[in-house]
Amino acid sequence: MNNKIYKAPPTPKLSGIATKLLTVYTEWQQHLPTIAKTLRYSLGVRIDQLFAEVISLTAEAQFSIKDIRQEIIGKAIIKNDTLKFMLFCLFELKGIDNKKFLSLSIKLEEIGRMLYGWKNQCLKNNKPDKTEK
Repeated sequence: MNNKIYKAPPTPKLSGIATKLLTVYTEWQQHLPTIAKTLRYSLGVRIDQLFAEVISLTAEAQFSIKDIRQEIIGKAIIKNDTLKFMLFCLFELKGIDNKKFLSLSIKLEEIGRMLYGWKNQCLKNNKPDKTEK
């Protein structure tokens, strides 16, 4: 019999954006079962897919080379903006109440600002020096 004791793998260290994304996605998952079935299995599924895409693109950007990072962050920004719009559509269709909508929207706005800041930082870092000719 094997009596080895296995340790749990270490918790990954997440960036600020990844931590915020995880927080808002966890909150979304708590609200998802309360949405009416017709909206949950249409718009709710699409919103869930967009969350997964933003998370995936953010992780991809974190581990990509500097040359393509800016492009990946741009895609994450587009997906995040689409996610915010779809969430607004769900709110307009009365699929989510005002309090839940505001809580999620505020956090997604903050994530958007963080992504834009990251993209702008990449732009600054990728500019060639004028002294090099």
